[in-house]
Amino acid sequence: MNEIKKLNPISLFETFDANADSDAWVKQREKELAEQAEKEAAYQTQKRVETSGVPRRYWHVDFDTYIPHGTQDSKNLETIKNFANLEKNDKVLILLGAKGLGKTHLGAAIIRNCGGKFISIEELIFKYESAQDFHSKTNREELMELYSSTKMLVIDEIGRSMQQEKENALLNYILRRRYENMLPTVLISNLSKADILKKLGEAVLDRLRETCISLEFEGESYRTSIRDVNL
Repeated sequence: MNEIKKLNPISLFETFDANADSDAWVKQREKELAEQAEKEAAYQTQKRVETSGVPRRYWHVDFDTYIPHGTQDSKNLETIKNFANLEKNDKVLILLGAKGLGKTHLGAAIIRNCGGKFISIEELIFKYESAQDFHSKTNREELMELYSSTKMLVIDEIGRSMQQEKENALLNYILRRRYENMLPTVLISNLSKADILKKLGEAVLDRLRETCISLEFEGESYRTSIRDVNL
């Protein structure tokens, strides 16, 4: 008669404990890898922002750090978030309003979420003029191609340059090219809606009618509030 092999209760508990330890180790390792991936993604996002042209003052801003002044600001914020989240985005978003209302903040937040390039119109003119220098690393054609083909482009301070004719010419060229390439663009200005439409001209407006979103910001400057607190 075959002997029945007796099970050792201690060995059973040891096996159970080993399996439990193994499961715990796997879960801990998965958590560590997820945290590592999250940190790497955050690092890459921050690096992308810092090399995009976003001014240093706005390197760490996001939609969550924008504080709406009222109902209209909240609606504008939701529209901008929706714009940034569009999968196939070929629209032009125009942010209008007086100084200090958070338009540049929101432009930088768009770049943080979407990638792309950020530039003021004065800097664009400066780069364009510098590109004709023999020692320049980038020529005019390459410069215009960069801003015509980047996945998202934010142009700030429109209407502020001392060279309005050149500003208009560069805007017209870039907007036309980006329209043809079906790429999104954000224009930020202190001008009124009537003035910005006049500035862009009928030829540009004709292209933008089907893709343009215009938002206006009103209220007290954030900078004034900050100064009052610090006094």
